[in-house]
Amino acid sequence: MAVDSGESVVVCPECGHEQSIRQEPLLIVSGAGGTGKSAVLHELRGTRDDAVLLDSDVVWRDEFWDEIDWYVQTWLRLCRDIAQSKRPPVLFGAGLGVPASIEAHPQHECFSEIHYLVLVCDEDEQERRLRARPSGRHPGEFAMDQSDIDAQVEFNQWFKNTADDEDFTVIETTDATVEETTAQVDEWISSHVSNKTL
Repeated sequence: MAVDSGESVVVCPECGHEQSIRQEPLLIVSGAGGTGKSAVLHELRGTRDDAVLLDSDVVWRDEFWDEIDWYVQTWLRLCRDIAQSKRPPVLFGAGLGVPASIEAHPQHECFSEIHYLVLVCDEDEQERRLRARPSGRHPGEFAMDQSDIDAQVEFNQWFKNTADDEDFTVIETTDATVEETTAQVDEWISSHVSNKTL
């Protein structure tokens, strides 16, 4: 697939068929486990009619580690199709906050622009939250062991270290209430969708 961004046309590389598409921004809310994504998404659901909020973790299973390209591309295709409803998709998920993973797929060119918001927190608070997290929040999810927690703490640190290079917008959640963090995320979403024309 190739995308002519200027004309908003998708071109099939095999047969040359062209299809017009509507290009909306794609907003990605990311961050390692325990930084507050799910809590914020829960608070925001049903509060906006100008965007479609999605939880990529709801279908995550460990076997997708072997098919991570398929997983990312599937979400990008879904977001592209949702954008045809004239509402920008807002995709919540940890691994989808890595720009290299998104931009490796031609599907990313179907959006007018991609914005990344990352939630981070202090590692002690992150570990406390992860230990308190109930298992089974999503299909196939189990209680985290120490190696899982350590991996998420390391991922959190990667986001902090990479924020400037990747031009992330960062929200620090360590001492913030869920309501305070939700308000900041909501404002960030508004800043990217409020000027669009339905």
